[in-house]
Amino acid sequence: MINRILFYNSGGGIGDAIQILPLINSLKKQFIGADFFYLCAHENHFKTNLKDLNCDIETLNLNIKYFGFRWWHYFNVRKKVKNLKIDKFDLIIDLQTKIRNTLILKKIPHKHFISACFNFLLSKPKININKQNLNNQTILNAINKSLKVNCILEEYNINNINNKFFVESKRLLPENNYVGLSITQGNIYRKKEWPLKNLIDFCKN
Repeated sequence: MINRILFYNSGGGIGDAIQILPLINSLKKQFIGADFFYLCAHENHFKTNLKDLNCDIETLNLNIKYFGFRWWHYFNVRKKVKNLKIDKFDLIIDLQTKIRNTLILKKIPHKHFISACFNFLLSKPKININKQNLNNQTILNAINKSLKVNCILEEYNINNINNKFFVESKRLLPENNYVGLSITQGNIYRKKEWPLKNLIDFCKN
């Protein structure tokens, strides 16, 4: 019985979150009534910038900055989870492949553990998956094989988004004539790498 599922997205940017929407959507249809949690190095965008996507996924707040990127987390994470009064997760899904992060994540009590690290060899139980590309379907194949289910990948239905956002996008982007520029990376802890003057000159051209 799968009642509690944790997604770990080490990067945790808005783009990273959007990319796994089909995976979250698919598992919600497969495991109806299960509680879904999200853990990343930064904030849970499903509760802030992406809240209007109506994803309904809770934050696993361990109060550990840059979770998974420091070896001392390995010795601290079990206590942090216990303080949240969570005994274990039925399924942990590791969406990255850094061995340090995976080993730290695996310290969280769990029943099933899916990780593409070392071609899924660190999963519990161990599984053999043909990983040509690390994408939602590959992760879902691993889940199906490990849990012996037949979950079908379902794309996110954009009709779940409030119509006011479609109206606003058409107002801002008439006739689809749009070029986007990012002053910083999605990672809020990094400083901009390109001088602002260069961006201004580029836009003028």
